[in-house]
Amino acid sequence: MVKKSKTRKTTKKLVKNSKKAKNKSIIKNKRSVKVLKKAPNKKLKSSVGVKQKTVAKATKRPIEKPEEPKINREELTKKLQQIEREEISRLNSVLQDSYARQLLIDLAGENSLEIVRNFRGNPSDEDIAKKLKIKISDVRATLNKLHSAGLVNYFRDKDNETGWYSYSWNLNRSKIQNWVEESIQDKHKEFLESGDHYFCVECGLESIKPFESATEVKFKCHSCDKDLEFLDVEKLNELIKLKKQ
Repeated sequence: MVKKSKTRKTTKKLVKNSKKAKNKSIIKNKRSVKVLKKAPNKKLKSSVGVKQKTVAKATKRPIEKPEEPKINREELTKKLQQIEREEISRLNSVLQDSYARQLLIDLAGENSLEIVRNFRGNPSDEDIAKKLKIKISDVRATLNKLHSAGLVNYFRDKDNETGWYSYSWNLNRSKIQNWVEESIQDKHKEFLESGDHYFCVECGLESIKPFESATEVKFKCHSCDKDLEFLDVEKLNELIKLKKQ
């Protein structure tokens, strides 16, 4: 009986040992499988990380800007001089009209025509006074009146040593042309608002008469004996344009 119990015990131990061995081998196999599963994932992650880094580097690269065309200063100065010459010629054509000249004189005084005609670049008031031999106080008074109408602009520069300001001036030639046209229209409106006027289509500006004079001649032109017509702003402007031509 003792022998049988010993053999049973030994068999039980052998079974337990065999089960433990199997369990250990299974655990080892599982671990190896896990390792095998993890290994390719790590490689994938590392490759993805490398791609992401390369993309990030690519995005961080500065964008190449197109080269700006080089400015030729000589050509630029020539263009500016050409523009100034064209503006001067247009202004001179405007100032050929005696009425336009009178408008400038009424605005800024007798020196305004000479200053406007001889204006070049961005001179100071002292430069203008020396060039035209006019008192600097008169030059400043004229420039201030022209500035009030927006016909000239000024640039102010401070001397850090003395604390004094120096002024350089710029003539707005295109603005002068518009201002003259607007002023003429305003004068025409004032003229027509003072009372009714009549004119002869054939004889033009010289035939304009106020209502009282037109009634005396029975609304007939004294030159060609044609009927006088009522004068409004549009017709007056047309007559002035025809006279200029």
